Amino acid sequence: MQKILAFFLSVMMFFSTGFSTGKVSIQQAAQIAKDPCAAAGWELTELLMRRCSNLVTHKLYKRTNEKGSPTVWPAASYIEMLCDAYRLCPANVSLKLHYADALTKVLDRYKVENARINAPQGTYDGVTYYNASAGGEGDFYYDDNAWICIQQLLGYRNLGKPELLADAEKNLAFLWTGWDDALGGGIYWSSEFLGKHACDNAPIAIAELLAYQITGKEIYLERGKLLYDWMNAALRENDLFSDAILLTGEISEWKGIYNQATMIYAGSLLYEITGEQTYYDLTAATVNATLDLMFEVTEEEDGAARVTMRENPIFKSWCVGWLARSYVKFYETDPRKDTLPLERLTAVLTDELATRDGDGLYDPFFCSGGADPESYTELLSQCGVAAAFLCAGYYTALLKE
Repeated sequence: MQKILAFFLSVMMFFSTGFSTGKVSIQQAAQIAKDPCAAAGWELTELLMRRCSNLVTHKLYKRTNEKGSPTVWPAASYIEMLCDAYRLCPANVSLKLHYADALTKVLDRYKVENARINAPQGTYDGVTYYNASAGGEGDFYYDDNAWICIQQLLGYRNLGKPELLADAEKNLAFLWTGWDDALGGGIYWSSEFLGKHACDNAPIAIAELLAYQITGKEIYLERGKLLYDWMNAALRENDLFSDAILLTGEISEWKGIYNQATMIYAGSLLYEITGEQTYYDLTAATVNATLDLMFEVTEEEDGAARVTMRENPIFKSWCVGWLARSYVKFYETDPRKDTLPLERLTAVLTDELATRDGDGLYDPFFCSGGADPESYTELLSQCGVAAAFLCAGYYTALLKE
């Protein structure tokens, strides 16, 4: 009861300062506080802030039940969750402290500065990037840095810290070193330069387009369009996106949730920026294609329809977090305001509420009873669950209303 009251008061403080374009009623504040998904997402966020983050040492822990350091990917997932929570409760002091610390001092533990790297277009000096491991240096992954760059830009929007924009632009400069004309363009996945993946090109497109919205620099819009167009030319099949193409020309046909989600987000940004119908049509087609790929609808004995998630990807909960985030972005820009994608996802999340265990954690395989019980304690997995809840709560309590 105390946690629910604290959440309600935090939301009330948020709305007293206004939301988006103006004041929002007390009734809408109460609507968020009583929304099951928003409340569950907030409670899990608080749990992870307590168990997996240390504001004194600026460290994250890779599991809720041990102190080992995560790689930078779970660290980025933690920041993604905090960003989604901030959208609901920016007046919460503890959340703001954790959010700012994660974006700066936590990420600094992974930062490699003034590096020399060899990339397909040449050798670059003075490069700044984020290594997979804290304190590491050497091999790098463009997708890791893309997830971070997105959050640096959103963090700058939310917190207004100039250093976040400066770090994001350094990151963008690094990310573009992965581009060359092989395979018609695109950015490589890692410093091995063996293939180009959806998991780096689509999120880098998002980062470029967010940077354009923030800075107005045309180069970012041009690069965002290049990446989006390359993805459609190289990896689009029946309105869905395959995982990767290797330098041999071989295409990995696996179509993961997050690959679709990030292209939905990028396409929504392009439509938002340009107003061009082509971007909307391509994005809407992918949204519709995901409904059969991701969800299964069955009829129960009482005649009610039950929505479940198909057994598609690994890292399911983190992927679903990105799907929720992207469905919300599409809904915000969709002139038709199609509710079906978010209604299906919200139905899955409503069932997910019943999987909460005695430690306050949720089934990261979304009600499917996954075979890896250790995933229940992973920072990456639980951040994905929390993010999905928070985005669903944002939709049901605010956007839908």
